[in-house]
Amino acid sequence: MVLYERKFVSLHHKTDKRTKITFKRQFCYNYKETLKMKLLIYLLLLLTMPLAAQSKTDEKTLLDRIDKMIENDQYYQGIKEKELKHLKRQAYEAEDDQTRLLFLDSIYHAYSTYRYDSAYAYMKQGLELAEKCHNTYYILRNQINQASILSVRGFYGKAESLLKSLNPNEMPYQLKLYYYFTFAWIYNYWESYANNSDYAEEFRAKKKHYMSLLIQNFNENSKKSAYYNYLMGEYAYINSPISKESLNHYLKALKMSPAKSRIHAMSAYGIARYYKNTGKFDLYEEYLVEASVSDGLCQLKETVALQKLAYYIFKKDASNSKRAAKYIQHTMEDAQFFNNQLRMMEISNILPVIASANQQAAERSRTRFLWGFMGVSIALVIILILSLVNNRQKNKLKKNKAEIEEQNEKQKEMNAQLTELNQQLIETNIKRETYMRLFMDISAAYISKLSDYRKLVSRKIKANQTADLLKSLNTHKLEEEESQMFYNRFDKAFMELYPGFVTELNKLLLPECQMEVPTTHDLTTEIRIFALMRLGVTDSQEIATLLHYSTQTIYNYKSGMRAKAINRDTFESDINQLCHIINS
Repeated sequence: MVLYERKFVSLHHKTDKRTKITFKRQFCYNYKETLKMKLLIYLLLLLTMPLAAQSKTDEKTLLDRIDKMIENDQYYQGIKEKELKHLKRQAYEAEDDQTRLLFLDSIYHAYSTYRYDSAYAYMKQGLELAEKCHNTYYILRNQINQASILSVRGFYGKAESLLKSLNPNEMPYQLKLYYYFTFAWIYNYWESYANNSDYAEEFRAKKKHYMSLLIQNFNENSKKSAYYNYLMGEYAYINSPISKESLNHYLKALKMSPAKSRIHAMSAYGIARYYKNTGKFDLYEEYLVEASVSDGLCQLKETVALQKLAYYIFKKDASNSKRAAKYIQHTMEDAQFFNNQLRMMEISNILPVIASANQQAAERSRTRFLWGFMGVSIALVIILILSLVNNRQKNKLKKNKAEIEEQNEKQKEMNAQLTELNQQLIETNIKRETYMRLFMDISAAYISKLSDYRKLVSRKIKANQTADLLKSLNTHKLEEEESQMFYNRFDKAFMELYPGFVTELNKLLLPECQMEVPTTHDLTTEIRIFALMRLGVTDSQEIATLLHYSTQTIYNYKSGMRAKAINRDTFESDINQLCHIINS
């Protein structure tokens, strides 16, 4: 609009009345059209912004559930451990073998999706007890347990051979269902392991066969359960990944099962998988979150939902790479905790991609920042030029004001420097007084000890106890006590004067050669030597005299310490710069 006004003013003095009227009309028309265009743009922005904000908010709410679940993982794990502890106590206190076998089986199933080694140990314990008391039912059940846990660990051939050695026709109803389910799941894991290979289809066909046998063996009462609906969903999915029938069965199973159950988690994952195949990715993400949260609630460490979610949000938006890395790291920790080789192998293929993306995102962010900084700088230069052009009359006033402000700033800086110097002088005086107090304290102590020792010698001689006196003079105990007392006094006084000395000394040393003090007021011999050097005592002979060591020992300590230094050539001169104070 400013440009239009300038053009109008320039023509006002040069054109006749008709030209003026025509130009005014043209100006008003252009202005109105521009205004309409701006209003249209604002209207479109207002309409689209709530949709985008709603989408972001919904996803944030979903992912916040995952973040909270991960944050509370130790709490849920604690609940799981309490449940296991309770089952173990019941097994230990069981009155007979039948009851103990029941609890051992319950412990195995609690561990079967939580920790492989423990599950295998309790399965083996249950099998041994069943064989000992000739309990046919639990012998068969633990053999199926063994095949099941072996398949999770990756011993597919071993698990298959074990199940083939059993006869399902001789099994009771529930055990037969468990047998067929385990067989189907062996091939499910085997198919995942052989993914994208020539054998994957063969394992898929075998899984379908045993799923069919499993479903056929359900009686009418059991067909109303969440478990049956989940299996029907799996079977329909094998026949057609986009089958609406599979979705309906999964939804029934999800509704019938509590959130803290394996059926709930697996059903939610099945629903997510269906929506992915049908292209409904918002629902895919929603049910992956549901499955992941359910896994966390019941502590299923043998899980895949969070792994898939991490990869999905990473592929969906590269800005999610940090969050995806957090999720995939959590799944890796779960897989390692369970000792699941298949999951660790799958995750190890994804983790480097996300980690690399994290690094690339950081580099892109840095590049954007630089470009943004350059853009802002250019914009500031342009604004500055325009300001100078449009405000020439104000330049002198601004210049004077700037000079006054600059003087004020300089005055403030000078005042701050004076304050700082004054504070440093105060600290120097305090330390000077501390030096004097230390000197007087040590001198007074030794004068007192010398007086006491003179009295002791005088008393011994008067009592004709010269032999006893000579014996006390020949012992090194007095010298050691005096030396230790000197070290204690020196260490305490030095650390009060230079509390940060050890920290600053370590900055001169290699990372693997960092030094520590026994307590806050005790120094090691090496640190004590360099403490004396900081105080200006640099001669090895003088240090040896003060510390009651040989000159060679002091030289060895100094050489050993220099070998640990980052910069050996300037190490001793660097010591003098530690804990710097103003010289008086």
